Amino acid sequence: MSYRLALDLGSTSLGWAAIRLNQQAEPTALIRAGVRIFSDGRNPKDGSSLAVTRRAARAMRRRRDRMLKRKERMVRKLVEYGFFPADIAERKKLEVLNPYELRAKGLNEALAPAEFGRVLFHLNQRRGFLSNRKTDKKDNDSGALKQAINTMRTQLLETGCRTVGEWYWKVRMQENSGGVKGHGVRARYRETPMVGEEGKKRIDKRYDLYVERAMVAQEFDTLWDAQAALNPSQFNETARADLRDTLLFQRNLRPVKPGRCTLIPEEERALLALPSTQRFRIYQEVNNLRVLHPDLHEESLTLAQRDQIAAMLESKAKVTFEQMRKALNLSGATQFNLEDPKRQELKGNATTAILGKKDLFGAQWAQFDSQLQDEIVFNLMTEESEERLIAWLQANTGVDEMRAAAIANTSLPEGYGSLSRKALSAILPVLQSAVLTYDKAVRAAGFSHHSDLGFDFEYASEDVEQIGERIIASSGEIKPVYAFKQLPYYGRALQRHVAFGSGEPDHTEEKRFGKIANPTVHIGLNQVRVVVNALIRRYGRPSEIVVELARDLKQSREQKMETQRKQADNQKRNARIRTMIAETRNISEERVRVADIQKWILWEELSFDAADRCCPYSGVQISAALLLSERVEIEHILPFSKTLDDSLNNRTVVMREANRIKRNRTPWQAREDFEAQGWSYDGILLRAERMSKYKRYRFAADGYERWLGEDKDFLARALNDTRYLSRIAAEYLRLIAPGSATRVIPGQMTAMLRAKFGLNDVLGLNGEKNRNDHRHHAVDACVIGVTDQGLLQRFARASSDAREGGLTRLVDDMPMPWPTYREHVERAVNAIWVSHKPDHGHEGAMMEETSYGIGRDGSIKQRKKADGTAGREVSTLVRISEPSQPQRHGVDAQGAPLPYKGYVGGSNYCVEITVGESGKWEGKVISTFEAYAIVAEWMRKGSNAAEAQRKLRQSDVGLNGRPLALRLMIGDCVRLEHEGQERTLRVATISAAGQVYMSPLNEANVDARNRSRELPYISKMVGSFQKARARRVTLSPIGELRDSGGKE
Repeated sequence: MSYRLALDLGSTSLGWAAIRLNQQAEPTALIRAGVRIFSDGRNPKDGSSLAVTRRAARAMRRRRDRMLKRKERMVRKLVEYGFFPADIAERKKLEVLNPYELRAKGLNEALAPAEFGRVLFHLNQRRGFLSNRKTDKKDNDSGALKQAINTMRTQLLETGCRTVGEWYWKVRMQENSGGVKGHGVRARYRETPMVGEEGKKRIDKRYDLYVERAMVAQEFDTLWDAQAALNPSQFNETARADLRDTLLFQRNLRPVKPGRCTLIPEEERALLALPSTQRFRIYQEVNNLRVLHPDLHEESLTLAQRDQIAAMLESKAKVTFEQMRKALNLSGATQFNLEDPKRQELKGNATTAILGKKDLFGAQWAQFDSQLQDEIVFNLMTEESEERLIAWLQANTGVDEMRAAAIANTSLPEGYGSLSRKALSAILPVLQSAVLTYDKAVRAAGFSHHSDLGFDFEYASEDVEQIGERIIASSGEIKPVYAFKQLPYYGRALQRHVAFGSGEPDHTEEKRFGKIANPTVHIGLNQVRVVVNALIRRYGRPSEIVVELARDLKQSREQKMETQRKQADNQKRNARIRTMIAETRNISEERVRVADIQKWILWEELSFDAADRCCPYSGVQISAALLLSERVEIEHILPFSKTLDDSLNNRTVVMREANRIKRNRTPWQAREDFEAQGWSYDGILLRAERMSKYKRYRFAADGYERWLGEDKDFLARALNDTRYLSRIAAEYLRLIAPGSATRVIPGQMTAMLRAKFGLNDVLGLNGEKNRNDHRHHAVDACVIGVTDQGLLQRFARASSDAREGGLTRLVDDMPMPWPTYREHVERAVNAIWVSHKPDHGHEGAMMEETSYGIGRDGSIKQRKKADGTAGREVSTLVRISEPSQPQRHGVDAQGAPLPYKGYVGGSNYCVEITVGESGKWEGKVISTFEAYAIVAEWMRKGSNAAEAQRKLRQSDVGLNGRPLALRLMIGDCVRLEHEGQERTLRVATISAAGQVYMSPLNEANVDARNRSRELPYISKMVGSFQKARARRVTLSPIGELRDSGGKE
């Protein structure tokens, strides 16, 4: 069966539709539609990756584990070399020795081996700060640390103390003898509010004191030398080397591996700070720079102009467009295509701007060849040792030690570019030789363009099959066309988009092949694979694939925040305009029409000054009152029937007479008829100059051609989304539908076609899209699946006919893809079971972060609010005791250590319902903390992690050993009888008391139930599930319901 697969891919959803094709590849029937819902792997509060939180917690655990292991190793070595007694009780007695006194005493007098062991144990606990120049640059706290360390060095010099330990002891002795109080010997961090000279407030961040690792190393050496002179047999060289290594060992940081080069995937991406990377960016941007003249015609820079601008950018951190105009002797009315109110400059060579400063390399930097410049920057960005770097700079660049130290501590741009040094060395000379855009330079350098780079099927396995042949146009050679039988893991095929993997066959696919760093894209592509492969198993491989990517998936976190800001600004703007229209027309704000708000927005875009707001074509001044009359209409600058572009940038407000004269033409095409009315084309261009650059160029003679860009016609543009993530999705899906059989379309048309086809009310709303129902993603997929060239041609014809008929909007002329299309969509959508990606792992937050103190009498210590009431209810806590030191917090009557603090449980893993001896169902909630403890216990008994997790989720036996009736986790689907009807619901949350809250599968805005008492969850206690004939049901990725029928 030949069918087209349509996908609507968002950050947390995947809507799909399978559409049957006839022999002419035209859509004729809707086979089926569905929706898959999944997490985007981000924190819903701030949009940050959940991996960041997990990584930070993992780093703290590892740091603590390493400290404990180092402590254990030190004790073991001290016992081995006779500095500590082997008996634990005897070692415990050494706690009474004052380590500060011993550290001072040991410089002049002999210490007993146990006393010296006490000193080393104390040093091991506080071994000082070890600077790493790579990480210190990113650490805002490192400046305060270094300042405190310098203060400590000064203190040592001023007091004449030989070691830090001697200084510590002198301070303590001064305090005990009535000297300065409160100095202390702790590295206390303080933040003090300060007011500067200009009255500006700031926070002064500092430590009272801080010790660096070198000071601890020096104290160890000084103490050891002093004691070795008095007791050489005990303090021998073997013991010295071993104990010194134990005390000072620091593991090297694991280097962050860059991603793969876009053009040479086996090569790593080059550092962004490399001068060659900076120059590549400069020439790529300058070669794309074009001059916009007052008459709106556009031209590229000449080679001499390009070189002049590039030279300016090479020597400065930034160059404004005004500076470029002056350098090129261009008039003030001239603009550049990259110029924008938010962008008034181009970035220059940031590395040269920094390293070329007088106190660093100065003029010497420009004398180095590009290869040495790259080598210098590479070492500055990768060398961890400041001493080695300073020595290298002195040896290879001729700078003195002071200047080398300043260079070593300079911050350069972080991150990586998109190309490797090997690719840069090939492309940069091409870009420099002529005014070529990047895509042409790539081909001129001997590479394929990024859109032509794909998976090499010659290296695939039996997963690939031949599906046809194609003729190479240049040679006439016939080559086979291959396709994967099913989608493989994306990292296997999209190697140039992922980080390097391990390459180990026994590792998971993610570790072996690498993955895309963006968690949302990573999860989204994996879910595409799951759904598409399920459809292939059910219906075979699709003949065609059409994809639309939601805006939220294509945006970075910063872009999403910017979009949200713009949406908030637009809401404020619309509210302001609504008020102004109501005042102008003397009506209530509720009666203001949306069409009038759009008119007003376009009217304001005519000019900043209201007095200059005229009809772009006739020049007639448009007042606010005239704007809201029927004499002024909204019109498309470039005809809608030729662009299908309904954006604000392609619309303006004009006098009705001018609109009739222009008809379905571009302003340039209508110029003769305009001039016959006395409206000069030059006057039209002058009025267009007041508009934004995204709108004004459309009035030019070549406006339509510039709008098309590299697309051959408007249909090709409407059917092709060339943005980065769209290209990734297309490249991935072409593994099963090669070449033009897969395309990614922009989303502008979907909303318009959905409305024209009358699909907005399929889910119950009157003419508006229902976003509270997950199935709206499937409705969009049904529209995406029929958005092909044939449909858009029919749509354009209908639009042209409506325009010629004088209508301002399309009505009944829009043809359906086939006569029963709407009925097919309604039937398919009503048959959908929304599939939610299950998450049955026990991993998660075991406890909340706040700890509560527990008194010896078992009372919970909790701060009270200002009104005298206590905080949240914390009667049920995960209680923590210390078995290794039972006497520290006391013991109970049985001698067991008393708990001294507690945490509120973080979440619940599941609720288990088992069958009791009487046949009655009994439930128990298993918290995430308990699940971790169960898995850990099984692993201690010899099970590996996978086996332990399987035991946690046995399908027929509960954790209590009884027959399992039901086990429910958040996100699971359950079928039960509720209020006389059989319902299929999704578990939304589980309370510690055993209350299970559920919502319908299709419901998208589940959070509204948390906020509204009028929309409660469907909830049941675990004891009532038996009476409700409840059973867990499963849904396949494509929404196939599997129901076991339940257990009595």
